[in-house]
Amino acid sequence: MSASIKPEILRKRIRIQILSLLLFIGLAQSVFSQKLYWIRAEGGERNEYVFFRKEFQLQNEAQRAEIHLYVDSRYNLYVNGHYLGFGPVRSYHAHPYFDTYDLLPFLKKGKNVITVLAMNNGMETFQLFDNKGAALFWGEILAGSEKISLDIKSWKAKKSAGYDQTTPRFSFAKGPIESWDVSKDKGWNTAGTSSDGWQTPVPVANHANWGQMAPRPIPYLTKEDVRALRVMGAYPLKNEEDIYTFRVPAPDLDIEEYSIGHPGLAYTYIYSPKKQKVNAGLWWGEYFLNGNKINPKKTENVSYHRQEFDLELNPGWNELLVRNKVIWGTWDFYLSIPSNLGLAVSPSKKMDDADWFHSFVPLESALEKEIDKLDLKIGIEKAKENFPNQWRSHNRQENTNPAKDLAWMEADLAKPLFPSSAFLEPLIFEENPTGICFFFDMGEMQLGQFFVEGDFPEGSMIDIGFSEELNQEGLPWLYKRHQVGAGLRFVADGDQKRYQSFKPYGARYLKVTVRNNQTPFRLENIGMIRQVYPFETLGSFSSSDPLLDRIWEASWRTLLLCAEDSYTDTPFRERGLYAGDMIPQMAITQAVSGDLRLVKHSLNLFQDMYRPQMWEGAANRHEDYVFSSLIALDEYAKLSGDWDFVKEHYKNYKSLIGQYQNRYENGLVKTDNVFIEWTTINKKDAVMTAFEALYYYSLQRLAEWANHFGFQQDKEAYIQEATLLKENVNSKLWDSSQQNYVDGIKAGSILEEKHITSTIWPTLMGVTEPKDQEVIIDWLKEEILDIGQDTRKEKISPYSSFYLFALLYKFEQSESVENFIRKHWGPMALHNDRPTIWENFDVVNSDIGTSSHAWSGHPLFFFATETLGVNLGFFKDFNPDLIEIQPQSEALSWAKGTVVHPLGPVEVDWRIEGENLFLNYSAPPGAKVSVKPKGKLGKLNLVLNSTR
Repeated sequence: MSASIKPEILRKRIRIQILSLLLFIGLAQSVFSQKLYWIRAEGGERNEYVFFRKEFQLQNEAQRAEIHLYVDSRYNLYVNGHYLGFGPVRSYHAHPYFDTYDLLPFLKKGKNVITVLAMNNGMETFQLFDNKGAALFWGEILAGSEKISLDIKSWKAKKSAGYDQTTPRFSFAKGPIESWDVSKDKGWNTAGTSSDGWQTPVPVANHANWGQMAPRPIPYLTKEDVRALRVMGAYPLKNEEDIYTFRVPAPDLDIEEYSIGHPGLAYTYIYSPKKQKVNAGLWWGEYFLNGNKINPKKTENVSYHRQEFDLELNPGWNELLVRNKVIWGTWDFYLSIPSNLGLAVSPSKKMDDADWFHSFVPLESALEKEIDKLDLKIGIEKAKENFPNQWRSHNRQENTNPAKDLAWMEADLAKPLFPSSAFLEPLIFEENPTGICFFFDMGEMQLGQFFVEGDFPEGSMIDIGFSEELNQEGLPWLYKRHQVGAGLRFVADGDQKRYQSFKPYGARYLKVTVRNNQTPFRLENIGMIRQVYPFETLGSFSSSDPLLDRIWEASWRTLLLCAEDSYTDTPFRERGLYAGDMIPQMAITQAVSGDLRLVKHSLNLFQDMYRPQMWEGAANRHEDYVFSSLIALDEYAKLSGDWDFVKEHYKNYKSLIGQYQNRYENGLVKTDNVFIEWTTINKKDAVMTAFEALYYYSLQRLAEWANHFGFQQDKEAYIQEATLLKENVNSKLWDSSQQNYVDGIKAGSILEEKHITSTIWPTLMGVTEPKDQEVIIDWLKEEILDIGQDTRKEKISPYSSFYLFALLYKFEQSESVENFIRKHWGPMALHNDRPTIWENFDVVNSDIGTSSHAWSGHPLFFFATETLGVNLGFFKDFNPDLIEIQPQSEALSWAKGTVVHPLGPVEVDWRIEGENLFLNYSAPPGAKVSVKPKGKLGKLNLVLNSTR
């Protein structure tokens, strides 16, 4: 503040600023009310679905109809049965976004109904970071002289009776599995439904939970029905086993609660008409049969959802006592026994008992310790004496887990009902004694909401399981990872012709079962509503190597699946936003589309995501990713020129650096938790060389920002800190005997393991002395010839390969990069007809990792910026006002394509003929262009824009 400003002038300016702020707030409130509503003042419950309805008559054709809406956590919007969309975009409560829809095309004269199906997650997930339960709608419809308010206070609301609120999480990262008995919510989406049981929405108690709302910052996602391409077969379900199951929920508000194990007990009696050995399938846990511990059999194929046991049954009632550590928010217990051996199950020793099991899960520390100490050999009666209260009964009326049901119920593959073929005609089944199982192929990996259409009698149970991959039998690989319950359920109401999942999912292969229908059913259509960010594909690539072309296509296909209301890591397991992942994602986006709106939105999310660490020094499980968000912001500004956006968030990163001043140990920054990459590299409680390089690079970027904004004191402080850090890294972490860097220092000692990423990052990010760079490059070229084959134990991962490639191309080592890409990305591109790029180098022979992971799609970026040669920055000098074309390749004879530069699309077409390099390019009018091939191409005679 200038010292020359007089106090009275200053006070006047402050008054003007306050009045302006009040005027702004008043204008904002005149647009919409900030008061939010739900069906109770306390807000929402766990996995709670609520219907909001607005029913009205129109005497005239509507001329204008617009609705604005926000829901915590998510909504599906319908008008007269037409599905309009899913939202809102992901946000934190501090900065919520509302959506706006034009209702005009869907309204009609006469009776109309607008329905919002709202869901409160009630837990922290990787998509929904806050959860309170609230909704807000406003807008109006004009039809002649009629004016209909869409203010939420004029709506009616009702909690769904059909959604199962107790379903477990889909995974550690995602919310509960969907299981909806639509027959209990009949008429939820039709005009003329009885108002019995519906209420006026109630204002939620604490509106301070939400900040000021803003309009949606990104375009609406696609909304395209994609029908399953192929039916892989239809079969009856086997009826050789009786399955007994129960569920005991446990706390799962966040990942910490979800990961805590809670000891529990369960028991039942199994009746056998004679002494016999039977095979039983059981869930995980400790099992005691008649006082003797039984162990699972060794099987050829390890299953994450079922173990096989031999039960030595005596005549009469046999006691089965179980102890289990209830983890991941639920105990979904399963027991299967043969149907044809006269067996019965009852906790009370009653034939035809409605109850199946009794369980005891106290969720109290003292009782849990007693359960852990209990000797299960004492039997059921003594166990009940130890714990006389709180036993819970379970029976056949309880809801079951659709994901586990699908995994446990087997199709009778020896009795095909329908051959593998294109899915073109409806599938009609007159008889369905045990249930029908269908297998479908979507044709390629998709992200979207599932739908199924047809005629299904009331009470029909439709379960949809899904996967990215096929298992060894060529069927959808359910429970490839034990934590991922990829399934959902509809129970038909007999009226609806279309059932649609509330949330989007990632899938290619489907296992669908239809059960409990007493009359014929007709399956007309099944598929997914593709729901991805609407990028325009402007970039392209082709070359003399078709394998590289397939890798480019698979990389872009994968990026699209990982771009929705933010960038995500994968459409399947997590759908989480990660800063480290987003650096290669935004690089790919710029090269092919140039639309950086999703980048900007994701960067805004990072400011809320990392605010506790930036301003309070709070712990973060990926400390390196906080600094990755800084690098992403820097690259965004260089590509977009939006330096005002950087200035808006500058103070956050300045504060972040301040939080790390007390992390120094002997001149190096110690971290609690880092990611770095999926290898065996140390991640906890150490000074890590790769992180030091990232921190140094971040300081350099902050110095540039400070200089740009005129903050000279900040600039000098950043440069001074970076200089000292560089000196300490090179003096304390450089292995002079091996001419590379150690991984780090832990508890005062050098880490014994050494990963090449620990050398790649400091060399790329400017820490390494120039005199040492050449020997490092030679060493890296040798090291990557064989990186190993054990998943997540290799020398390097696809993630860190982004930095490896950037470094090798910087030193014109295109041959090493091209060979590495062919060797490790080639299997991905040849995996199937419409491949996607994998999280790890092998997901086929490993149950670890996803088959669609955008961080691994970065070869596309290097095909654009190195093979075609259009410079877009990312760890190298970049001038957005100059189009630099600097192609390099050792193995290709030609390449052509389009790269999106900030100035516009650039077409490049080069070809080697003899000693000549013919290079044609097309750039936006008026753009300044520089052409300078590198490596082998730079040694040829350059012929530009030849017309021959």
